[in-house]
Amino acid sequence: MPLNDRLFKIPEATLLQYARVVSEVYPEDSDAFITFDSTYTPEYGTEIKDLLAVVTAQKSDQVIIDEMAEHTQLVLDAMADCNHSYKTISYFVRKAFKDNSAIQNQFGFNDIQKVRDSQDKMVRFMEEHANTAESYQTNLVSAGCSQDLINELMSKAERLKNADIAQERFKNKRILITQERTQKLNELYLLVKPLSQVAQIIFSDNPARMAKYTLPKPKSSHNTVDDLIES
Repeated sequence: MPLNDRLFKIPEATLLQYARVVSEVYPEDSDAFITFDSTYTPEYGTEIKDLLAVVTAQKSDQVIIDEMAEHTQLVLDAMADCNHSYKTISYFVRKAFKDNSAIQNQFGFNDIQKVRDSQDKMVRFMEEHANTAESYQTNLVSAGCSQDLINELMSKAERLKNADIAQERFKNKRILITQERTQKLNELYLLVKPLSQVAQIIFSDNPARMAKYTLPKPKSSHNTVDDLIES
């Protein structure tokens, strides 16, 4: 089974809430569980609480998604900034070198469409674009271009590169975070699931007591006894 596969079909929040409840009520009923199955211990509820603490200390899926969105936005902002600077410089290139397509192409006129939607390619393009602009800065400034804009081109490329690197690093980190959290959630599920199974037997004549340990059913359940035990 892949490491990121969950063993349970109920929502994560539902599993955590169920685990909190049974960890609290188990001490009251520990004797009944131990009498039925001697492998249970009085500390079983504490084991659940300890694992719960580990899980809740980890970043939730929603937090990870939000952090990924933040990294993505930084990349998009840097890409937009680079595109805007390119358009601005292009105006002055056309003005300064109106009839010189060779020089215009040195500024990437014939390549921009190939790189506009690629972060990697845009970084390299902007670095070359910055160097070209520096070479022709006298002509561009004479045509009305801001010297500050020319000076900032390389830093804009660097900003995009750093944002892209940070995004890729977080993608790799996200895989590990998600994998570890899934493993801990599965461990928690395997720890609480037997309580539900055993409770169906030892509290079969006490519906209220049994209900405390009944594991919530997934939405796809057919509401059978097996669903309650194996979900």
